[in-house]
Amino acid sequence: MNSTVKKGLSLFALTMIAIGATIGSGIFKTPAGIADKVSDNQTILLLWILGGLVSLFGALVFAELGSRFSNAGGVYTYLNKAFGPLPAFLYGWSLLTVISSGTIAALCMVFAENLAYFISLPAGGEKYVAMASIVVLTLFNAFSIKSSEWFANVGTVLKIVGIYALLILALILGEKSILGETAQLTAGVVPPKADGDNLAGAFVGVLWSYTGWHYASFVSGDALNPKRNIPLAMLFGTGAVTLTYVLCNMGYFSVLDHDTVASLANPEAPKVVAVEVMNAILPQFSHFMPALIALSVFACAGLYVLSTPRIFNQMAREGVFFPMFSKIHPRFGVPLNAIVLQSGWAIVLVFLWGSFGSIIEYVTFVEWMFLLIACIGIFVVRRKFKEQQAAFRVPLYPITPMLFVAVIGWFIFKNALADKAEYYAGLLVLPIGVLLYYVFKARRGADDITPKS
Repeated sequence: MNSTVKKGLSLFALTMIAIGATIGSGIFKTPAGIADKVSDNQTILLLWILGGLVSLFGALVFAELGSRFSNAGGVYTYLNKAFGPLPAFLYGWSLLTVISSGTIAALCMVFAENLAYFISLPAGGEKYVAMASIVVLTLFNAFSIKSSEWFANVGTVLKIVGIYALLILALILGEKSILGETAQLTAGVVPPKADGDNLAGAFVGVLWSYTGWHYASFVSGDALNPKRNIPLAMLFGTGAVTLTYVLCNMGYFSVLDHDTVASLANPEAPKVVAVEVMNAILPQFSHFMPALIALSVFACAGLYVLSTPRIFNQMAREGVFFPMFSKIHPRFGVPLNAIVLQSGWAIVLVFLWGSFGSIIEYVTFVEWMFLLIACIGIFVVRRKFKEQQAAFRVPLYPITPMLFVAVIGWFIFKNALADKAEYYAGLLVLPIGVLLYYVFKARRGADDITPKS
């Protein structure tokens, strides 16, 4: 056996990472909330296309950052290299308090809602099922890495197969107009307007569904021929996800009219769009889709339970977080304390917000704010490390990152003007994080907390 053979991630593997990390609960759940805010299907489809283009622009920027800084940490490392340790710490802190824990909470809420198709739950019972599922996921992922990896892979494959099976059935069996329909509301009801506020609010669901493309850039250092394969994987992956999302929405609207889709966002009786579409076209297989969604989001949540705590573990080892979270379990090889911390806070978020819609607003605003800052960092990195040769450089620079900044900047600005408790709560963690940063820095008694390579 030749031990000198170079091993690495192929173009296919990188593309699967880009697709698998992006497709989660969003395409099953968010179209209802988007239709509730936007009254015509054409604009809805344009929002999904815009979300795909913005994700592609951001992925190309992160491909360059990933090729420059291939050590662990991803966005945490990019922010540190561009702007210093404080913004990096705030991102890690936000991962714990908002982004990753909130994502786990939202996914488990979707799991509970789909489980309700099989088990009769009392009013508000989904919340308690979601909290219990987080406990189960924590135990499952903390003590069995191999089984959690297998479960996640199976869930991802089934999810993709299920999406395309539903898509084909909906497009073939659906009979309703797709592009020509607008909301038909009863007399005296004012339809939602396609103004900036409603579009920005609807874009929350779109961006939640596209979140995950940046995970592919984290493995640039392990890629074969990264200069060629990273941008191609981003292009193919984001393009495939965008096409899937647009076609899925067309399939949904070919089966259910606009008002029916919008009504599924009712917080008093939330429904999953994909499930209702399956019920409409093949009622004899009505339990197939909720079972598939429950399995896929459960597996996806498990990935977050296991992976993200490594950032908190890294922060603790650098002296900017509680020392107890720097430990790796000697037998299971995972940051067990950090995993338990994240899962515990995810349970608190389920209890506090109690609905999928509130949780994704809490998460998406903060997460894309940090993705925006990291993307701006490409301008700083190119100046600070101008002697460094990157394996991949953003095409059409500086237009590509500027377009990303413009669209996401509009999204953040418009939603920042919205009087919503979810946005206030998400932003509140930042000043708390600044205070904690200086407390930990003072305790460490050092000025340099640059992440270790």
